[in-house]
Amino acid sequence: MPRPTKAEIEARLLELEAENAQLRAAAQEPRIAQEPPIDPAHAASPARERRHGRGRAILATVLIVVGALLAPVATVGAFGARQMSDTDVFVETLAPLASDPAIQQLIVDEASAAIDSALDTDALVADLVDSLFDEDARPRLAAASERLAPLLADQARNATRAALTRVVESDAFPAIWEQALRVTHVQMVGVLEADETGGVTISDAGVVAIQLEPIIAAIKPALVDAGFELANSIPQVDATIVVAEIPQIAQARLGYSLLLTVGLVLPWLAIGLLVVGVVIHPRSSRGVVLAGTLLLIEGALLGSAIAIGGSVVAAAIASQVPTAATDVVYQALTAEVAAVMLAYVAVGAIAILAGLIAGRSLPAMRARAAGSRGLARVTAWLDRRGWRSQRITAALRPNGWILWVLIGALFVILAASMRPLSPGDVAWGAVILAVVAVLFWILRGPDVDDAPASSTGDDDVSSARQQDRTTEADPAVVI
Repeated sequence: MPRPTKAEIEARLLELEAENAQLRAAAQEPRIAQEPPIDPAHAASPARERRHGRGRAILATVLIVVGALLAPVATVGAFGARQMSDTDVFVETLAPLASDPAIQQLIVDEASAAIDSALDTDALVADLVDSLFDEDARPRLAAASERLAPLLADQARNATRAALTRVVESDAFPAIWEQALRVTHVQMVGVLEADETGGVTISDAGVVAIQLEPIIAAIKPALVDAGFELANSIPQVDATIVVAEIPQIAQARLGYSLLLTVGLVLPWLAIGLLVVGVVIHPRSSRGVVLAGTLLLIEGALLGSAIAIGGSVVAAAIASQVPTAATDVVYQALTAEVAAVMLAYVAVGAIAILAGLIAGRSLPAMRARAAGSRGLARVTAWLDRRGWRSQRITAALRPNGWILWVLIGALFVILAASMRPLSPGDVAWGAVILAVVAVLFWILRGPDVDDAPASSTGDDDVSSARQQDRTTEADPAVVI
């Protein structure tokens, strides 16, 4: 067969190009006929979508920032409201101080001074010496008694102090201390709530004090048992340990009412703003990262301020109470708030990590693919042994929101039961929530459209580029 010439080949190419052009035109005609006419009103829809997405992002960012800023204020308000209104919480917070050496020393000092003042030890000893020595019959002994009386008075004071020290350091004292705290708090709440039926422990000048009367009344029998017979002569002692001064009672009562309201409403408001801000954000992963970053920074800064500023604050507010004892009380009152700040740091770090993994970056996509592969291996191993219910899996797979409801319910239960909160409670709470989340994902199993185990870096790059194009076309896409 003769080979075609160059001219024949060129002619054949021209024929084929013409046929291809006809085929392309024929293929496009049905598509054009089916496509509806473009409405000019919808021509600007992508621009409106972008503006709408930006508006949602700005609104969500404002809500998240406001909620994060209110969170520490809500924490302090809720803690203060519980301490001021709930006697059991107040006693539980300060009851451990009965075993602290600084507080024990303060109680011994104040009780010794109160007993000495009530007995008027100097006058009592002087009367006793005068009754024993007749100045006319024994002038030399009478003259010596003037020097002997102060020594005997000092010995009586030392005996009182020694007996008080033994009682305060005994196992029975914590119950006495709790009773004193309970009496003081009940009376203080009565004053702030304008309850005229209770005993008033806040003077007209607004001095708040821990009552020593129940402590001394409980100590008297112990002093007698310890061999201090003079304790039987101790009259009723109306002495106090000043812990605060509130010059204006009316304003204090108003502040008390506002504190209770803030402590009840503000925590839920802060949580609501954070949740709504994350939900309405066009890219929820960024909202989660923003909220986590703010909480982590606030927790770290405020927690450090509480830890470092304890001694400074104690020295500044210590007036009639020694600095060491005031510092102990300060640490007891701020321990729970400091633990909550530690929880902020933990929650913030977890939120940042979760938001980054849920993002659309190439490392995030690879991390999700690796997690899906690991989860698939675990669930397959369990399925081979019949340890995973397919009914539960079928129920959980389309309802991922169940996990967030479960986590939220557990968080509320743990927050309500772990009081007073401690760093150990924060660690245990994080472990419990993590275990629940892992068990949920194991029962649910990987999604059917999760990345396969053979996915490569090129596939990830292609997916990321496709996701970029999707987000540019629709900025309201939620990652």
